[in-house]
Amino acid sequence: MRSRILTPDQRLRVFVSSSLTELAEERQAVDSAVRRLRLVPVMFEQGARPYPPRELYRAYLGQSDIFVGVYGESYGWIAPGDDLSGLADELDLARALPRLIYVKEPAPDREPRLATMLEQVRRDGGIVYRRFDTAHRLRTQVEEDLAVLLSERFTVTPPATWPEPAACVLPSPPTPLIGRSDDLAAVEALLTDAHVPLVTLIGPGGIGKTRLALAAADRVLDRFPDGVRYVDLSATADPALVGETLARSLGVRTSGSVPPVTDIASWLRSKRLLLVVDNFEQLTDAAPLVADLLRAAPGVTVLVTSRAPLRVAGEWVYAVPPLPTTGDDPTTSSAVRLFVDRTRAVSADFALTPDNAAAVVEVVRRLDGLPLAIELAAAKTRLLSPAAIVDRLGDRFDLLTGGARDAPERHRTLRDTIAWSYDLLGKGERTLFDRLGVFAGPCDLSALEEVAGPHPDVFAGVEALVESSLLVQRATPDDEPRFTMLDSIRAFAREKLRDSGDWAAVSTAHAGHYLRFAGDVQPRLNTSAAPLLLRRLEFEHDNVVAAMDWYLTHDDPGAALEIMWATWVFWWRRGHVEEGNRYMSQVLDRVDLLDEPQVGMALMLAGGVALVSGQFERAEGVLEPALPRLRAGGEGPLAALAAVTVAQLALARGDQERADRYLRECRELEPDVGAGWEASLFHSRLALIALRRGRLDEVEDDLRAALGEAVMDQLSMVVAEYLYAIYAVARGRIEEARQHLVAGLSVAAAAGDEGGLGTFLTAVADLDTRTGDLERAVRLGAAAQALRTPSNEMWMRGFVSPWPVTGLDAAAVRARLGAAAYDSAWQAGERLGTPGAVAEASAAGYGRTTTRSQP
Repeated sequence: MRSRILTPDQRLRVFVSSSLTELAEERQAVDSAVRRLRLVPVMFEQGARPYPPRELYRAYLGQSDIFVGVYGESYGWIAPGDDLSGLADELDLARALPRLIYVKEPAPDREPRLATMLEQVRRDGGIVYRRFDTAHRLRTQVEEDLAVLLSERFTVTPPATWPEPAACVLPSPPTPLIGRSDDLAAVEALLTDAHVPLVTLIGPGGIGKTRLALAAADRVLDRFPDGVRYVDLSATADPALVGETLARSLGVRTSGSVPPVTDIASWLRSKRLLLVVDNFEQLTDAAPLVADLLRAAPGVTVLVTSRAPLRVAGEWVYAVPPLPTTGDDPTTSSAVRLFVDRTRAVSADFALTPDNAAAVVEVVRRLDGLPLAIELAAAKTRLLSPAAIVDRLGDRFDLLTGGARDAPERHRTLRDTIAWSYDLLGKGERTLFDRLGVFAGPCDLSALEEVAGPHPDVFAGVEALVESSLLVQRATPDDEPRFTMLDSIRAFAREKLRDSGDWAAVSTAHAGHYLRFAGDVQPRLNTSAAPLLLRRLEFEHDNVVAAMDWYLTHDDPGAALEIMWATWVFWWRRGHVEEGNRYMSQVLDRVDLLDEPQVGMALMLAGGVALVSGQFERAEGVLEPALPRLRAGGEGPLAALAAVTVAQLALARGDQERADRYLRECRELEPDVGAGWEASLFHSRLALIALRRGRLDEVEDDLRAALGEAVMDQLSMVVAEYLYAIYAVARGRIEEARQHLVAGLSVAAAAGDEGGLGTFLTAVADLDTRTGDLERAVRLGAAAQALRTPSNEMWMRGFVSPWPVTGLDAAAVRARLGAAAYDSAWQAGERLGTPGAVAEASAAGYGRTTTRSQP
């Protein structure tokens, strides 16, 4: 299948084939799904013909890019003299296109010829074949399948030119790279070869794969216009979670409605960058995901570190060797230079002399030139001379023949070196080292103190572990010192902790710390401190997840629920919706261990997660049973919010009677709605329902109430401002709409919400086409598209109506500006980035952009 690159005014055309009368509602659902993805539906009723002649539908097919077939019971009309119906002929003529087939079930009166045709289709492995039961479900399936297809088969953003390089986000190694000049040159040559999409550095643990990868990436940074991105997989144990980890590290929002790789591919598609993926060895089952991304994003080069090749197409493998320990003069070897350099870090007056040179050479030789082993040995020179180190290594290495037969020899050497370094610690330091193995990621001093137990001086113990290279201090965005272990060292510490018999007690202390941490940040996640706290939660993510895992596996789903409830803003705003959905499912699987109020809270949270991931049927299904439990538990504001949400979802499905029933319940609950974010979202939803019903006179009071209650809450403020802008457009008050959009845009930018930014920028661009500032409209439209992925703006779809497009479409704007001016404005918009786009949207000429309607 060809890959098509679209310019801004050339959208993909989706040919829709089905019976016009039998499946009229289903055709409407497909039309809606196609348009929501900004694609063009090709449907015959739009040409004012009850059924077009063969020449016409063949012409339509010839200009289309994707074929969608929807079938029920009818085989379709057969023209006189023909053997095939028009439906069958369309399916056959579309063989050159990607074909998505949807079959309605049950269909008790399906015509035999249609059944035969569908069975042949089902056996064709090159066709997507799905069953559906309702038009609503069909719309969801079509939208999801098209999103996946777009990421795999098409480039739907304008072709990138040479945007300004993105900031490099590589970790900064604390020490210089030594003795890798030849390796560095070889890897650099591979990374800059246009025919090499994937380079995998392989070797045993501690060989220096990560350090070489970082140095090579730094060397080639200027060769990649969109910079370098770094992803560490060391804390990820399940191959199924690699997509989530990649998305989190890249800052790409995910949801439960499409796989994370779809969002990542969409984000990478038009970029030219180097993606460094570190520590892949325990996740080789996920290697096809890397291949999928490379197919979807031809401008991306991937550099992987792993103990084994990924074994996917396009991979070039580079085996990282140990540092040389011999030569004409062994005292000048790379391994000796590394030992001397690291020794001087702990003993500044150390020098290589005729007295100690032979011992140093023997140390690095006995350690097989493994960089990590050499660094651990060098750290001990503050206590031991090189000759004493040689003596200790001699006893320890005699035991290596007893290791596992399938373990690499150098891996056993590294493990033994860690054990030797561990044995040199004092008893209290060894106990602290064991306990720190419970952490799944970086942690701060307060967390260390929580799990340290009776250790007399945690600070001194941490300092000793850092000096011994068994613990690493990391810089963080909030300048709070945090500590972590290399993966192989953490694995060793965990073994020791389990052997000590303290695993359960330490894990309980660890989980308790992060439960309290979640409770401490909860009140401030809706204040101006939210951006910093969200970044901190991102840094603590692995440990928070480990705490929830501990509670779920030890029959305490209530504690896991408490963590989720305290941090729900993080899961939604930072793109972890799919992961949050999975944890809520695990909590709900253990409802027998929850009391009724907890069950209500769990259902409320699960409904919210489903809502922001676009799973509206699931959201309605769990929010409805949450309502009586919340009322019984005295959770008035949450009960009101659940009721109005069910009413909204019922109305969206066309169930007017059910919507009215829950709206009546909302009126009963309104006196108990309270204040704050719950009240704001409650009134926003009432306003949304009135907007969808066209009852504009009922909207404004609720919008004013929503804004008044949202003063300290970013999420509800974004929702209220956007709905107010939609309402103002409906009233014809364009400048007022602009003021609300700019206000909401500022809130979304402060929160780092790229999806919200894209949604607001698109709306502002639409208003600009009405007021005549077409070049700015194009720039803002391009900036919005650069920020958008299929999932990162999904959370807003559950809270607001689609923007009522009132201005010119892209084709009309391009015709008025001219192709050259349009393309130039688009390319400039792609390079704006978040600060530039916000400044552009808030530029002079917008009228009173600093004011908005006050409640």
